[in-house]
Amino acid sequence: MDDVSASLAGCKKRGSNNMIRTSHIRIFTVIAGILGVLLIGGCALSSTISRLSTTPTLFQTHTPEASSTATLTATPTETATPTVTPTATATATAAPCTETTGTVENVSVPSETLGVPLLASIYLPACYTPSGNYPVLYLLHGQGMDNSYWISLGVTGIADLAINHGQTPFIMVFPFEERFLEDNSISKFPDAMVNDLIPWVDANYATCTEKVCRAIGGISRGGGWAIKLAMRHIDLFGTLGGHSYGLMFGDSNWVQKQLETHTIDDFPRIYLDRGDQDSLAPDIDYYFKVLMANGIRPEFHIYPGGHTRSYWRTHVQEYMDFYMDSWPEPIPQP
Repeated sequence: MDDVSASLAGCKKRGSNNMIRTSHIRIFTVIAGILGVLLIGGCALSSTISRLSTTPTLFQTHTPEASSTATLTATPTETATPTVTPTATATATAAPCTETTGTVENVSVPSETLGVPLLASIYLPACYTPSGNYPVLYLLHGQGMDNSYWISLGVTGIADLAINHGQTPFIMVFPFEERFLEDNSISKFPDAMVNDLIPWVDANYATCTEKVCRAIGGISRGGGWAIKLAMRHIDLFGTLGGHSYGLMFGDSNWVQKQLETHTIDDFPRIYLDRGDQDSLAPDIDYYFKVLMANGIRPEFHIYPGGHTRSYWRTHVQEYMDFYMDSWPEPIPQP
């Protein structure tokens, strides 16, 4: 039995080995077949490549001939040059005026009437401008005085203070009557004022030339000249002041003469005054009565004092207040 078993075992082992060898043979056969196919394909591919490299190309490459049709070249359009609009230049704003005091100029005015220049001092208000339109106050000195007399009484300081507080700015003119000892009946001074000085001032300064914008006043002899000028040229002055005035001979008659062709409303505003000790009181009072008798109502004052500098200095503020109240608001434009 053992021998039979051993014999069977040996048969199984040999059978198993035979099966393994058979499998190996099959695998080798498959591999060999694959290799053969690959070799045959490689030879065929090599032959094809060889033929392709020696066979002439059947397709000719066509090189296009140059076209005889002209090529249209676009003409460039001229580019319009943009118009440069000028930039507006900003106007410089003038700095506000900070002046608080006026200035005084001394001038020499040509005078055909006198045959010699007429000298004068002129006050220009703070911030005076040639484009303005200023009222004008003419102030005449007395006998033995000069064109600085009114200034010495303080009128420029009064004007400065008033203008700084809102008063309409104005010009003052102080003419010098050089021949103040000359008899008033032959003096050419009033004619030089009308014919030479006033036109020259209006031509050289920014003045309002309306009657309402022009005032005249004077002290003593100068007050007499102021009355003469205002009464004879009633269309020239809107305001008149006579302070301790010396009435010129025959001037009282001009009130009636003017009323022949004018009305009371055509007369200027009038301010008259004197001291209760003034030596010229009779003439001063007489003229006041003439005005009243003809329906003209001046502002008339009698104060303590005489025909003296201290009297005028005491009342100069009142004089200036009267003159400054003359200017209309607004000032007429040229």
